[in-house]
Amino acid sequence: MTNYQMNLESITPIAQIKFEPLNIKYKKVQVIGISLTYIVLMGLCLFLLLADSIWWCISAEIALAIALVINLSIVSKAYQIKGYALREQDITYRSGFIFTKITTIPYSRIQQVTIKQNPISKICHLYTVEIVNGAQGLSSLNIPGLPETTAKQIKSLLTEKLQQEND
Repeated sequence: MTNYQMNLESITPIAQIKFEPLNIKYKKVQVIGISLTYIVLMGLCLFLLLADSIWWCISAEIALAIALVINLSIVSKAYQIKGYALREQDITYRSGFIFTKITTIPYSRIQQVTIKQNPISKICHLYTVEIVNGAQGLSSLNIPGLPETTAKQIKSLLTEKLQQEND
């Protein structure tokens, strides 16, 4: 292995990386998950009626309805930012709407690759690829909203890179 000095002008800037978008169904999965959460919370607020506190109940329901609308609007914008990029030496994932976060894991640091589904993703036939690396602070990277074939291809590629590193 070599350790040559690199010229910053020769490195591809993060802004020029072409990120692959997540499947459009993933936005639907997020909307369903958020909606179910708020429905449960709104149902729990109805217990305030048992305490003869109708104004607290109405206030809580209005606050939750406003929070739901804001949350759903943020999900739409955040979906447009989320994406992943497979490069020669690493994998990169971008997420976040207000504070964009870009995480890059070199293939040499990957320890485990897993494909998972949650109940809502299962209905939409979407998968999450979980990548566990050797760092303590960022112990895993999850790439959600992938069709089965894409998830399996990414897992296969990363597993192959793992085997090459170990040989």
